[in-house]
Amino acid sequence: MRPSEVLERLNLVQKSALLLAMAASGKPVRGKLWFQKEMFLLAKSRPDLSEELAYEPSLMGPLSDALDWNLDQLEAVGLMERRDSTFRLTDEGEEYARLASRNLEPSKIQSVEEIKVLLNDLSKDELLAFIYFLYPEMTVESEELQGLLPRRKELAASLYAKGKVGLERGAAIAGLDVQGYAALLRRRGIPRYSE
Repeated sequence: MRPSEVLERLNLVQKSALLLAMAASGKPVRGKLWFQKEMFLLAKSRPDLSEELAYEPSLMGPLSDALDWNLDQLEAVGLMERRDSTFRLTDEGEEYARLASRNLEPSKIQSVEEIKVLLNDLSKDELLAFIYFLYPEMTVESEELQGLLPRRKELAASLYAKGKVGLERGAAIAGLDVQGYAALLRRRGIPRYSE
Protein backbone atom coordinates (compact mmCIF):
# COMPACT_ATOMS: atom_id res chain seq x y z
CA MET A 1 0.00 0.00 0.00
CA ARG A 2 1.33 3.43 -0.94
CA PRO A 3 1.99 6.03 1.78
CA SER A 4 -0.78 8.28 0.42
CA GLU A 5 -3.26 5.41 0.77
CA VAL A 6 -2.16 4.71 4.35
CA LEU A 7 -2.45 8.42 5.14
CA GLU A 8 -6.05 8.41 3.91
CA ARG A 9 -6.85 5.66 6.42
CA LEU A 10 -5.58 7.70 9.37
CA ASN A 11 -8.23 9.68 11.20
CA LEU A 12 -8.03 13.32 12.27
CA VAL A 13 -6.83 12.48 15.79
CA GLN A 14 -4.07 10.21 14.48
CA LYS A 15 -2.86 12.77 11.94
CA SER A 16 -2.90 15.51 14.60
CA ALA A 17 -0.96 13.30 17.03
CA LEU A 18 1.66 12.61 14.35
CA LEU A 19 1.97 16.34 13.63
CA LEU A 20 2.35 17.11 17.32
CA ALA A 21 5.04 14.44 17.69
CA MET A 22 6.87 15.89 14.66
CA ALA A 23 6.70 19.50 15.92
CA ALA A 24 9.66 21.18 17.60
CA SER A 25 12.12 19.28 15.38
CA GLY A 26 10.70 15.93 16.48
CA LYS A 27 11.57 16.39 20.12
CA PRO A 28 9.76 13.59 22.00
CA VAL A 29 6.52 14.39 23.81
CA ARG A 30 7.50 14.04 27.47
CA GLY A 31 4.75 11.62 28.44
CA LYS A 32 1.09 10.78 28.28
CA LEU A 33 0.15 13.70 30.56
CA TRP A 34 1.92 16.16 28.22
CA PHE A 35 0.39 14.54 25.12
CA GLN A 36 -3.08 14.82 26.65
CA LYS A 37 -2.65 18.49 27.61
CA GLU A 38 -0.96 19.54 24.35
CA MET A 39 -3.74 17.92 22.33
CA PHE A 40 -6.31 19.52 24.66
CA LEU A 41 -4.97 22.98 23.78
CA LEU A 42 -4.87 22.08 20.11
CA ALA A 43 -8.49 20.93 20.29
CA LYS A 44 -9.49 24.27 21.87
CA SER A 45 -8.65 25.96 18.58
CA ARG A 46 -10.01 23.24 16.30
CA PRO A 47 -13.73 22.41 16.72
CA ASP A 48 -13.45 19.37 14.44
CA LEU A 49 -10.66 17.93 16.57
CA SER A 50 -12.42 18.90 19.79
CA GLU A 51 -15.45 16.88 18.75
CA GLU A 52 -13.33 13.83 17.94
CA LEU A 53 -11.33 13.98 21.18
CA ALA A 54 -14.30 14.67 23.50
CA TYR A 55 -12.22 15.82 26.48
CA GLU A 56 -13.75 15.36 29.93
CA PRO A 57 -12.57 16.29 33.43
CA SER A 58 -10.60 13.50 35.10
CA LEU A 59 -8.24 12.90 38.00
CA MET A 60 -5.43 14.74 36.17
CA GLY A 61 -7.53 17.39 34.44
CA PRO A 62 -8.75 17.12 30.85
CA LEU A 63 -8.62 13.58 29.50
CA SER A 64 -9.55 12.11 26.12
CA ASP A 65 -10.06 8.37 26.01
CA ALA A 66 -10.14 8.73 22.22
CA LEU A 67 -6.60 10.12 22.27
CA ASP A 68 -5.34 7.21 24.39
CA TRP A 69 -6.93 4.72 21.98
CA ASN A 70 -5.48 6.48 18.91
CA LEU A 71 -1.99 6.67 20.42
CA ASP A 72 -2.17 2.92 21.07
CA GLN A 73 -3.20 2.40 17.44
CA LEU A 74 -0.31 4.52 16.14
CA GLU A 75 2.07 2.52 18.28
CA ALA A 76 0.56 -0.81 17.16
CA VAL A 77 1.08 0.00 13.46
CA GLY A 78 4.63 1.23 14.04
CA LEU A 79 4.19 4.97 13.44
CA MET A 80 4.91 6.00 17.02
CA GLU A 81 6.88 4.46 19.85
CA ARG A 82 7.21 4.93 23.58
CA ARG A 83 10.66 5.05 25.09
CA ASP A 84 10.59 5.24 28.84
CA SER A 85 7.62 7.57 29.26
CA THR A 86 8.19 9.65 26.11
CA PHE A 87 6.40 9.42 22.77
CA ARG A 88 8.31 9.79 19.51
CA LEU A 89 7.78 9.09 15.85
CA THR A 90 9.34 6.13 14.15
CA ASP A 91 11.01 6.78 10.80
CA GLU A 92 7.82 5.66 9.07
CA GLY A 93 5.73 7.84 11.39
CA GLU A 94 7.88 10.82 10.50
CA GLU A 95 7.24 10.17 6.80
CA TYR A 96 3.46 10.12 7.39
CA ALA A 97 3.60 13.22 9.57
CA ARG A 98 5.40 15.09 6.77
CA LEU A 99 2.80 13.89 4.26
CA ALA A 100 -0.04 14.98 6.57
CA SER A 101 1.53 18.41 7.02
CA ARG A 102 1.44 19.04 3.26
CA ASN A 103 -2.37 19.11 3.36
CA LEU A 104 -2.56 21.72 6.12
CA GLU A 105 -2.52 25.48 6.08
CA PRO A 106 0.71 26.93 7.50
CA SER A 107 -1.26 28.57 10.33
CA LYS A 108 -2.45 25.17 11.59
CA ILE A 109 1.06 23.75 11.50
CA GLN A 110 2.31 26.84 13.33
CA SER A 111 -0.38 26.34 15.98
CA VAL A 112 0.78 22.77 16.63
CA GLU A 113 4.39 23.96 16.84
CA GLU A 114 3.54 26.74 19.29
CA ILE A 115 1.58 24.45 21.60
CA LYS A 116 4.36 21.88 21.79
CA VAL A 117 6.99 24.55 22.43
CA LEU A 118 4.73 26.11 25.06
CA LEU A 119 4.01 22.99 27.12
CA ASN A 120 6.49 20.23 26.36
CA ASP A 121 9.34 21.45 28.58
CA LEU A 122 7.21 22.32 31.62
CA SER A 123 7.44 20.37 34.85
CA LYS A 124 4.37 18.33 35.77
CA ASP A 125 3.23 20.95 38.30
CA GLU A 126 3.76 23.84 35.87
CA LEU A 127 1.84 21.94 33.19
CA LEU A 128 -1.06 21.22 35.52
CA ALA A 129 -1.11 24.78 36.89
CA PHE A 130 -1.24 26.16 33.34
CA ILE A 131 -4.17 23.92 32.39
CA TYR A 132 -6.03 23.86 35.71
CA PHE A 133 -6.09 27.59 36.37
CA LEU A 134 -6.80 28.64 32.78
CA TYR A 135 -9.46 25.92 32.27
CA PRO A 136 -10.99 25.45 35.74
CA GLU A 137 -14.00 23.60 34.31
CA MET A 138 -11.63 20.66 33.77
CA THR A 139 -10.63 20.37 37.44
CA VAL A 140 -13.88 19.07 38.95
CA GLU A 141 -12.48 15.52 39.23
CA SER A 142 -8.85 16.50 39.89
CA GLU A 143 -6.80 14.76 42.54
CA GLU A 144 -3.92 17.22 42.07
CA LEU A 145 -5.70 20.57 42.40
CA GLN A 146 -5.55 20.84 46.19
CA GLY A 147 -1.79 20.28 46.16
CA LEU A 148 -1.29 23.01 43.54
CA LEU A 149 -3.41 25.71 45.17
CA PRO A 150 -0.82 26.67 47.84
CA ARG A 151 1.88 26.90 45.13
CA ARG A 152 -0.28 28.72 42.59
CA LYS A 153 1.59 32.05 42.75
CA GLU A 154 4.99 30.36 42.72
CA LEU A 155 4.07 28.31 39.65
CA ALA A 156 2.62 31.36 37.87
CA ALA A 157 5.87 33.26 38.52
CA SER A 158 7.90 30.34 37.19
CA LEU A 159 5.80 30.20 34.01
CA TYR A 160 6.32 33.93 33.50
CA ALA A 161 10.07 33.66 34.10
CA LYS A 162 10.26 30.93 31.44
CA GLY A 163 8.39 33.13 28.97
CA LYS A 164 5.40 30.78 28.85
CA VAL A 165 2.80 33.34 29.92
CA GLY A 166 2.40 37.09 29.80
CA LEU A 167 0.95 39.29 32.51
CA GLU A 168 -2.73 38.51 31.88
CA ARG A 169 -2.44 34.74 31.68
CA GLY A 170 0.07 34.68 34.50
CA ALA A 171 -2.26 36.73 36.68
CA ALA A 172 -5.11 34.31 35.96
CA ILE A 173 -2.92 31.34 36.90
CA ALA A 174 -1.77 33.11 40.10
CA GLY A 175 -5.33 34.06 41.01
CA LEU A 176 -4.42 37.76 41.11
CA ASP A 177 -5.25 40.87 39.14
CA VAL A 178 -2.58 42.10 36.74
CA GLN A 179 -1.24 44.74 39.14
CA GLY A 180 -0.98 42.22 41.98
CA TYR A 181 0.78 39.77 39.71
CA ALA A 182 3.22 42.42 38.48
CA ALA A 183 3.99 43.24 42.13
CA LEU A 184 4.59 39.55 42.84
CA LEU A 185 7.02 39.35 39.92
CA ARG A 186 8.88 42.46 41.13
CA ARG A 187 9.20 41.00 44.65
CA ARG A 188 10.67 37.84 43.13
CA GLY A 189 13.09 39.85 40.98
CA ILE A 190 11.63 38.63 37.69
CA PRO A 191 12.07 41.19 34.86
CA ARG A 192 8.85 42.46 33.30
CA TYR A 193 7.99 42.24 29.66
CA SER A 194 4.78 42.86 27.74
CA GLU A 195 2.68 40.26 25.94
